Amino acid sequence: MKKLLMIMALAGGLSFAASAQKKVEKTPAQKAGNKTEHLEKHLKLTADQTKKVNAILLAQATSIDSLKKLKQDKRTSHAADQKIKKLAQDRLDKVLTPEQKKEYAAMKAEKKAKKDAVKKAAQ
Repeated sequence: MKKLLMIMALAGGLSFAASAQKKVEKTPAQKAGNKTEHLEKHLKLTADQTKKVNAILLAQATSIDSLKKLKQDKRTSHAADQKIKKLAQDRLDKVLTPEQKKEYAAMKAEKKAKKDAVKKAAQ
């Protein structure tokens, strides 16, 4: 009886570990498309803005993806990542209207607050 329970526990643990490793990484195009859809919905982008925003986000996602593949040290990679995000933000600012910029800034602030709350709770 004890052996049967041990075997069942081992089998359950192995299946759990195997399922935990099936994380599928999205392509840069998928990431850009998802974020574009989100921004289009919340910022009420025009068709022209949507095309421009998607191009900006695709370039950003592609750059970040290739940066991750280089596997540099964290400090170098973080600095490059921030530079890429800043460039994309500057390009987005040129496409968005003043009202959309305010809404986008509010969305980013809300996301940062949630992230900080999760970090604080984890400590």
